[in-house]
Amino acid sequence: MPVWTRIEQNKSPMVRMLHAWWMTHRGPSGIPDRRDLDPAALRAVLPNLFISDVEPAPFRIRYRLVGTKAVRTIGFDITGRYLDELLTGQPEVPWLDHYRTVYDSREPLLGSVVVPAKSGGTFAYEFGLFPLTQGGTAVAQIAAVEDYFDFDLTAAQLIAQPPGSRGTGSSGEDR
Repeated sequence: MPVWTRIEQNKSPMVRMLHAWWMTHRGPSGIPDRRDLDPAALRAVLPNLFISDVEPAPFRIRYRLVGTKAVRTIGFDITGRYLDELLTGQPEVPWLDHYRTVYDSREPLLGSVVVPAKSGGTFAYEFGLFPLTQGGTAVAQIAAVEDYFDFDLTAAQLIAQPPGSRGTGSSGEDR
């Protein structure tokens, strides 16, 4: 799974939109504050948006908000769940490491994921992870977006799963 920090590498209009918002709203800490995230300004991203709380010690990610398209693609609502509890199937997708990189670097991390599909082909999507503060300078939350492009299937319909295992996406659940 390739990751990068340069927005020019993304094809996703949703990742580009959230990145542009993030760059424009960087405050004195160099990171936007969560209260500056206006849903009306990011209407096109909302169905694919994740907002997660960061618990620094021990490092954990808890999903506070999950957009409707993401929930539909995952197959169930992960709001209130912890990423580490959801990661059960694809160690080659190091989601917790990606969130930790964003937390430590205080910079966005972008990338793409390609997973095998039941049809024998693949399903690809792009993502962006963006740190946020909450009334201070510390990274307190991470906004994420996953752009599934024109795909409108659930994980159960799309992803080839080995018997007895579950795949994971940045949200930590089946794709």
